Amino acid sequence: MNLLIIWGLLLLILGIVALVVPAVFTYSSLIFFGAVMFASGLMWVFFNLNSKHSGAGGWFKPFILILIGLLFMLFPDQTLVILSVFLLIYLLTDAFASFWLAIELKAKLKSWFLMLLNGFADLVLAAILIWALPHPKLLAQLFGIIIGVSLVIDGVLLLWYGWRLKIYIEKYKKLVASQNQT
Repeated sequence: MNLLIIWGLLLLILGIVALVVPAVFTYSSLIFFGAVMFASGLMWVFFNLNSKHSGAGGWFKPFILILIGLLFMLFPDQTLVILSVFLLIYLLTDAFASFWLAIELKAKLKSWFLMLLNGFADLVLAAILIWALPHPKLLAQLFGIIIGVSLVIDGVLLLWYGWRLKIYIEKYKKLVASQNQT
């Protein structure tokens, strides 16, 4: 439960940063993603060198990772479209998962509708993203805003459920303690 609250706070903070400076958040994400891929490729190069790997197949993976990492870092506008497609897939997946969870929680929690709202918000954000895909400059702003809104919503939901879970566990502990005393 504390982990839900901590994770919710982290997502909420990242979401607010993305909403305040959306283009900076977008390009930082692109550069970070490219740097991670580039570093992964270098790690594979060092692994191959240390294992004295001589086959061409073992060198293909680090070559692709380094190449794609460099492309993401050097050509952020072009790769923004690629990350936007990944974000679109995430939003659609998160919407489906939220709808599914709302159905499962309906009989158990009064606040099940929050997951339903999260699913609808994800669908709206996905539609906006599809509309902006052909325009990279607009996409940079919208990408950061969309991620920010999604992170804020997810962060608030995690805080809410973590807080509610904490209350229920405390009630359960008191109930068990009172039953043990009798």
